Amino acid sequence: MRKAMIMPIFFGMIVIAVAAGYAVVFFLIPMPLIIKLIAAAAETALAAAMVYVLIQRNKELKKEEKDDLSKY
Repeated sequence: MRKAMIMPIFFGMIVIAVAAGYAVVFFLIPMPLIIKLIAAAAETALAAAMVYVLIQRNKELKKEEKDDLSKY
């Protein structure tokens, strides 16, 4: 089960890092505050969605592992 979680966690961390990078860039570029806040909210939502997906995938993998063990 541990090996199955390596890639989802890896890609999740990449997506969260890219979202954080975009958030930093948006705050460095001069633009109205409301646009910055909207961009930050969107990036936060993206990161939260990725964490949710990782948790769901972890549950699926645990369930599959239990199903596989019950076959024998």
